[in-house]
Amino acid sequence: MHKRRGIIAIGNLIVDQSLRCTEYPQESMLTQITHVDKSCGGGCTNVLFGLSRIDPSLPLALSGVIGRDTYGDFILQETARHNVSTSRVHVSAQDVTSFTYVMVNSQNGNRTFFHHMGANHRLGATDFSNLDSQARIAHVAYLLLLPALEQEDRQWQTCGARALADLQRQGFAVSLDLVSAPETERYQRWVKPVLPYVDYLIINDQEARRLCQRPGDDDYIAQARSLLQMGVRKLVCIHFPQGAVAIDAEGKTYKADAYHVPSHEVVSTLGAGDAFCAGMLYGIHEEWPLADALRLGCACAHFNLFSLSATEGARTLSELHDFIQHEESQI
Repeated sequence: MHKRRGIIAIGNLIVDQSLRCTEYPQESMLTQITHVDKSCGGGCTNVLFGLSRIDPSLPLALSGVIGRDTYGDFILQETARHNVSTSRVHVSAQDVTSFTYVMVNSQNGNRTFFHHMGANHRLGATDFSNLDSQARIAHVAYLLLLPALEQEDRQWQTCGARALADLQRQGFAVSLDLVSAPETERYQRWVKPVLPYVDYLIINDQEARRLCQRPGDDDYIAQARSLLQMGVRKLVCIHFPQGAVAIDAEGKTYKADAYHVPSHEVVSTLGAGDAFCAGMLYGIHEEWPLADALRLGCACAHFNLFSLSATEGARTLSELHDFIQHEESQI
């Protein structure tokens, strides 16, 4: 029997315009822009480009909606450069390609987002069916930034649940990431119903707190266990600035510490979560021990902090291995 291989990412297709500022201004005040960078953004391309750098032999594919414009052309050019298949990317003549202005505070690397939804609003449940792919994992990003999936469905409760169930029907192991939306009620209404159709839930601490309705709670293992009980099938992973935790279907827990970066060396935190996700997904795909997958994710996030864009900090697998071995030898 043919063994499935590779990862397809489905969801938001975005161009990031990153503006590095001397400081983030108060409303009506001025700040100096010291550097401008254009790159692909969003969980799909961020994760796929990271995976392409980790292992160029891994089959990668992308699915989503772009506009017929220069931003859409840019996404297609960048995906081709990273050897990502775009045969499942749809072009809308009625919408512009989604974009985000990312304001990066040079004092601490924190970022603020000004986002235009654009063509992403057209990605609905029907786009998740009949993908005709032999990829092993289908990674969906980001739920809560795909409005056509935030609709009720008579049979499946939500369109998001219908979409992810359809992915499982096609034989994919389903990975899910979220956007850090502030409204707790949206997590309850639109995310919880999809969890029984998720194999790997990889989210950050803010999203985990809101999904578990535990504001201010830093017990990430307890949160991960709670999310597993909500229906996630194989693995829950929560990453946060100090590291990451994971729990598998048998209830075994794992933890990895982040690799330290002095605050004055942080260029930007943009895409750090997606970089972690790329490393974690690679370890899962290659059937590594979860502890090793967590360490790889933390290493990917570490190098991401030295780049203004969400993907230019990515490193090869050999570079990541060397870094991890060096860091472990210092303990």
